[in-house]
Amino acid sequence: MIKNNLWGLAILFSLSMTLPNLCSALPAGQNQLRLQTGTPKRSGETALSYMVTWRKGDSNLHRANGLTFINGSDTKKPTSDIEVARKITSSVNAGIDYDAPNERGAIAKNSNGTTEILVSNRNGFDLAHITTRDYSNQELRYDIPGKSFNAASVIVAIDFVYSAAVEYVDGFSSGIEQKTAGGFVKVTIDKNAPIEIKTDGKSTRQIEKELVQAIGSEATFSSTPIYPNFVERKSRNYKPFDGGEVQLPSLNAKSIIIDINDSGLGVLTKFKFPDANKPTDVAGNIFYIIGFLIVGVLGFIFYTHKTNELKI
Repeated sequence: MIKNNLWGLAILFSLSMTLPNLCSALPAGQNQLRLQTGTPKRSGETALSYMVTWRKGDSNLHRANGLTFINGSDTKKPTSDIEVARKITSSVNAGIDYDAPNERGAIAKNSNGTTEILVSNRNGFDLAHITTRDYSNQELRYDIPGKSFNAASVIVAIDFVYSAAVEYVDGFSSGIEQKTAGGFVKVTIDKNAPIEIKTDGKSTRQIEKELVQAIGSEATFSSTPIYPNFVERKSRNYKPFDGGEVQLPSLNAKSIIIDINDSGLGVLTKFKFPDANKPTDVAGNIFYIIGFLIVGVLGFIFYTHKTNELKI
């Protein structure tokens, strides 16, 4: 009987240690980001990419990138905002299927005829990071359905970059200098008045610092990205971190709109979801573990006591 009791307690303890892992598995749609595309304003051929990373528990990250080329306003068939949404959704899902056919932890959805793209986690997986890279000068609106970024514990970062800093195909930016062309960038948080920053003659660093000052206490300028920069030699779709970005670690807003009106500029908008690189926190769940053990032990003692009475 003592041996059986010890075995039972050992099983309860094992279950208590696996409890945090069970609790950390998110249901589908717990991590979400909605993007609403705009009409590209640049001429010629440009591009938009959308990279999503996800993981299951504390396993390694999976990473998928969707890339779509955009026909500018002076082309024979300019790409519309609806087409941008449809094409990037298809591209993201294709990337997810290719990268992790057995662990498709994220999914992108777009209803026909709309400009919205909703990316969310699948059951049992966590979104870690999302990065959009836009060089087409379109207005992009981001939000998390039903939550503010702060309530969802999502950190936001904005990194203005030169269009010439990226080569998608040979000659994509040939002859383009790495400088602003003149114009403005506009950022709108919720229904507040838009913040407009003139870009003529300014570096991306100057523009970012001016934006931080205009936003106020919710924004900071950082020379360290909110998550490690990813560069892949096989693809020109990625670029090195340029040394600065605007970070919004606790943005108490339900939406943010970023609108670029300068052909020399693109924008990387980044989103870091909670606990992306955090291992299972046993210490943080200690009260749940203790409670589980107490209930389990009492139940086990009651069960064995009743069993013994029946035997007598």
